[in-house]
Order: sequence, then structure tokens, then C-alpha cells
Amino acid sequence: MNFRKINLKVISIITIIILGLIAGYIYIQVGPYDKNSKKEIIVEIPNGSTLTDVSNILKENKVIKNKVLFKVVSKFKPNEHGVKAGKYLLRQSYSNSKVLDILFSGKTYNDGIKVTIPEGSTYKEVIKYLTSKGIGNKEVYEKLINNPKEFYSEFKFLDEKDITSLEGFLYPDTYHFDKNVTEKEVLSNILKRFEKMYTDKFKREQKERGLTLQQVVNLASIIEKEAVLDEDRPMIASVFYNRLNVDMPLQSDATIQYIFDERKDRVMYKDLKIKSPYNSYINKGLPPTPISNPGVKSIEAVLNPANSDYLYFVATIDGKNNYSKTYEEHLKHVENYKKDRDKLNQEKSEK
Repeated sequence: MNFRKINLKVISIITIIILGLIAGYIYIQVGPYDKNSKKEIIVEIPNGSTLTDVSNILKENKVIKNKVLFKVVSKFKPNEHGVKAGKYLLRQSYSNSKVLDILFSGKTYNDGIKVTIPEGSTYKEVIKYLTSKGIGNKEVYEKLINNPKEFYSEFKFLDEKDITSLEGFLYPDTYHFDKNVTEKEVLSNILKRFEKMYTDKFKREQKERGLTLQQVVNLASIIEKEAVLDEDRPMIASVFYNRLNVDMPLQSDATIQYIFDERKDRVMYKDLKIKSPYNSYINKGLPPTPISNPGVKSIEAVLNPANSDYLYFVATIDGKNNYSKTYEEHLKHVENYKKDRDKLNQEKSEK
């Protein structure tokens, strides 16, 4: 009997068992704190926290089991920016790897008052949304929104002579605010979102078109109110550019609606004669300010319009548009729209 071979075999088996146990231990330690738990834990990582600080916080909050192994796992998930400070919503069922992904991403947990600004909202509607949530005072908001100079030091893009209001720059998105936040802080947060959205690519395209930022946002605000489908935005932009190029009024019902405190169900013929700088039927060019706060799709349409010879468009009952090069053709589309609309209304009334 070769005892040496037997001893080697035994040692190999024992080594494999030990390695297996170690691997199993590590696997368990870097896995979920409790894979069956549905418990959510809010963890706050202070500014300047080291990885050791982070591991201590997570261990104290029962999110990880082993601080040393947590730091080892982090070495296999390199991130040049590291863990970002802030509040995070974590679960005990998350593995160390998933916890690190969340901390590296900077997707912090917002536990403040949630406010969603829809695309195409006017500044008055934005104020209404904010104050209805108990955030700020209407008069203070109005004063700040109509005085962009208050924000020049923080937002250089506002320091242009044709920007006279924050209308158009209150970027539509979802925000979370502390109940004690000031009106200026609220508006600054919203303006930061606009600044981040308006990329260097947009700035280059704006420069290539020879437009000011206010002109881009102004035209985008009209497109935002006119378009129903994203696919129509570039074509509507093309129509408005064509009208401007031939010194034709924009003739947008959306600018008429901006004159009224409350949006009307339908713009009437008599409304087209209202004396107002926002009446784009009797005034050429863009209105004095944007008429809404547009989303990114409308801004993209202004900077990248379709190529067309169209001068007119009218909606269809399914939300799309019919485009025309001549006024005669446009009138036919208008008549067809009225017939389709009346037919649809009749069918609804008969049900």
C-alpha cells in the first residue's frame, strides 16, 4: 500500500473541502443580509465618507454582514467617482454587489414633497402646482420668475438681453422638495435641471442656426402646445420656420390661448383680433416670451426641424396633422377636419 499517495489524496480532499467551505462562507457573507427580507432601510452617506465609513454605516444598519469582504467586493467594481453622498433606499435582500451599484450610481432616495411639472405647463400653472403642495408663496414666485437677474450669478445662460422671464426655462420633470425650502431654492433646482438638459450638442446646433437661447425655447414652447405626437414636432417646426422665412405670421392658436387666464375649449374667430403682443395672427415673429415650458423633444425639433415646403397644418381627429403648401389645400383639410369632428361628436351623442 502506497501511504504517500493515500496521504496526498486525503490532503487534497481536505483542502478542497476547506476551500469549498471558505468559498461558501464568502458567498454567504457578500450575499444579502437576509434574502427573504422585504425590509427597506434608508441609509445616509455623509459628504467625504471613506469606503471604511460607508461599510461601517451599512453594517450598523444591517445591510451587509461583513465589512472587510464588502470592501474587497468594491475592488472588483472599480468606479472613478466612488460612493456618492446622499440618502439611499436599500433592502436587506440586496447583495453587496447590488448595494455598491446603487451607491456608485448616485441614485439617491428622495423623501421630500413630490412635484411633477407636465410638459407644456405655463409658469402660472407651475406656481399653482407648487403652492398646491404647500411649497412657497404665489406672489414671491411671480416676482422671481419675472426677474431673471435674481439668478444671473448661478445661471449664466439667463444673462442675455432677450430673456426677460423664466417662462420656458422651468423644465418639466419630477422634483422633490423639503417643506421648508425657499421659493428661490425651488426655482434654482428647476433651472439646474434645464441647464443639465441643454447639452453642449444643443448649444452647438443653436449656434449653427444663428439663434439665441430665448428664440430656441420660445419656438419650442409653441411647438410643445401645438404637437400631440412626438413624430409631428420636427414637421411643425419646419412649418413655423418656413412662415418666419417668408415674413408670414406664425398664426398659432396656442399663442392666443396664452392671453387668457384659463385655457378655452376652442379659439374663436373673434379671439384672433385681440390686441396683444401674444396674438401671432396680427403680429409677425415670435411672441415676447415663451408661452409654456417645453420638454426636450420640442427643443430637439427646433434645432433639428424637418425639411419641407409646408406653410400650413391642421390637426386630424386621431391626433396627427395634415400639412399643406397652399392656403387652398389647407382649407380643404380644415373642412375635412370639421366634418370628421362633427361626425365623431354625433356618434358619441348617440351612444
